[in-house]
Amino acid sequence: MKILLIEDHKLLADSLKDSLAKTKGFEVLVLKDIRELDYILRKDAFDVVLMDINLKGLTKKEQGLEISERLIKEYPGIKIVILTGYNLKYYQDLAKSIGCYGFISKEVDTQVLIKKLEVIVDNDKKVFPISYSKIEELSPNEINIIRLYSSGLTREDVAKECFISLRSLAVSLNRIYRKLDVKNYQEMTKKARELGYIDSF
Repeated sequence: MKILLIEDHKLLADSLKDSLAKTKGFEVLVLKDIRELDYILRKDAFDVVLMDINLKGLTKKEQGLEISERLIKEYPGIKIVILTGYNLKYYQDLAKSIGCYGFISKEVDTQVLIKKLEVIVDNDKKVFPISYSKIEELSPNEINIIRLYSSGLTREDVAKECFISLRSLAVSLNRIYRKLDVKNYQEMTKKARELGYIDSF
C-alpha cells in the first residue's frame, strides 16, 4: 500500500511513517513542501492520501479539508482520509460532503489505523466513526459568531456582520456558552480553538 502523508508536524509525521513502514507492503511518503503536492500526485500513484486538517506548518493559504476538496475534484479516484486530532462531527460532515474516504482520529492505535486503511484500500469502503464528541455540536452560524469574536470585533459589529439584533446575538452566545460549558467569550474562543472550530493562530 502506497501512502502519501500530509502532516505539518515533522516529529509526528516521521513517527507515523516509521510505524506504518514496519507493516509488510506499506510504503509511506511524507510531503515536505506543499508546493510539490500536485507534482508528486501527477508523478506517482498512491493508494491513499492521509491528510491532517490543520496544516499551518505547511501552508497559510489552504487547510486540509480545502486541499482535499480541490484534490478530489482534480484527481478522480483519489482516496483521501482525514487523520486529525479534531474529533468533531462538524469536520466529519465536511469530510463526507466533499468525498473523503475516511475520518480517523490521531489517537487510534497504529494497528487500528492499519486495519482501517486496509478496509478503505482493499475493500473500497469508506470509514467514518459513528460519533466523535460528547460536546454538543455547534451550528455553522454559531461557529461564525465565534470566529468574528476571535477576530477582535465588538458585540455590535458581530451583530451587524450576522444581520441579527443584539438581543438575538445574546441568545446565541448563551447557547454557545452552554454547549461549550464556558462562562464568557474569552473562555469561548479558547475552548473553540482547543476543539478545532477556529484556527489556533
